[in-house]
Amino acid sequence: MWSWLKAYLLYTWGGLHRYFGNANGVHREYLRAVHYFNLAYKTDPGFHRALVASAVIRYRELGEIEGAIAALSDLLQAVPDHGEARFNRALAYQEAGRYGEALADFRSYLQQAQPGDAYYDEARRMVVLLGELAE
Repeated sequence: MWSWLKAYLLYTWGGLHRYFGNANGVHREYLRAVHYFNLAYKTDPGFHRALVASAVIRYRELGEIEGAIAALSDLLQAVPDHGEARFNRALAYQEAGRYGEALADFRSYLQQAQPGDAYYDEARRMVVLLGELAE
């Protein structure tokens, strides 16, 4: 219980740094956010959203695409049905120009997701666009 609470507080602190990074475009705020998200995950390895949040910042704001893919792949190896991790890994693959792998992840996400899920419509749209690109 205490490790989860500590992880949640670290995650929240990381979220504040991400907010300030977004609001002010300050690179070091993103680095601090990643630091706190990773610390939250190390504190409670079951707190998966912290690892996903770290990976999202790494591929979107910091350009550390391969590192983000590796982190999300590790999480998916441990928790294969983690939809948010699969969806974000697909986006990171897409960012890296690895369209075949992105398409496979979007399709996999759709197989386990339900209509109305947070990323469902976007994943469907990306499957169509990447499918057209592959042709």
